[in-house]
Amino acid sequence: MDKLQHSIELIQNAEPLALKYQDYGFHLAFSGGKDSQVIYELAKMAGVKFKAFFYKTSVDPPELLKFIRTNYPEVEWIKPQMTMYQLILKKGMLPLRQCRFCCEYLKERNGINAVVITGITAVESNKRAKRKEREVSCIKGQDKVLIHPILRWTKSNCLRFLDEREIEKCILYETQDRIGCVGCPMSPKTMRRYFRNMPNFKLAYINTVKKLIEKGKYSEFESAEGVVDWWSSGLSRKQWMANKLQYRSNKG
Repeated sequence: MDKLQHSIELIQNAEPLALKYQDYGFHLAFSGGKDSQVIYELAKMAGVKFKAFFYKTSVDPPELLKFIRTNYPEVEWIKPQMTMYQLILKKGMLPLRQCRFCCEYLKERNGINAVVITGITAVESNKRAKRKEREVSCIKGQDKVLIHPILRWTKSNCLRFLDEREIEKCILYETQDRIGCVGCPMSPKTMRRYFRNMPNFKLAYINTVKKLIEKGKYSEFESAEGVVDWWSSGLSRKQWMANKLQYRSNKG
């Protein structure tokens, strides 16, 4: 696979820079998903120095946490300064597809003063399709160099790579294509599945929204549960409200 050799060489060529920032080499962002498994294996194949980090968010699926503990015990866990629920209260709103402040606070602020290997791919979104394989950002006046070795890989490339090396994937992939935080607005379908299978998470979000309603937020909704149902629907507030009104009209 030409992509495979290119990815390995991309990592190897960046190692001198990574070692200038950190003695341990690369900071590898590991989520436990298939893409992060690929970059983990690529870093090993490249023979470079690196340390893998898992950014715990407080709303991670239990199956994923167990998978990482069992299969990747050497990965270092970074705990959040705030839970997702505390962050929502601080921001005064639920995270939305167009405003995913949760990623910024819980994930993107890690890896400062390091060369970070990520598992993002261009096929995930139009925005990511415009990214470059090597980027530099500045967070609070400090450097963060990003290396995206599988940016041009497809989903089938990643799955074939793992299958050929007989690398076990998280059990959640048996029923879904994507693994993320419970409540991630990027995939309403996955969010609804998580809420059905893990009602305790939905209840925690409802209880958090109740506190927002007490502060005057989401006053157009009848209940905190209604807010969470809208949030997981993938619809705009206007469309969700219109559908709700139409349902009541038809029922009456």
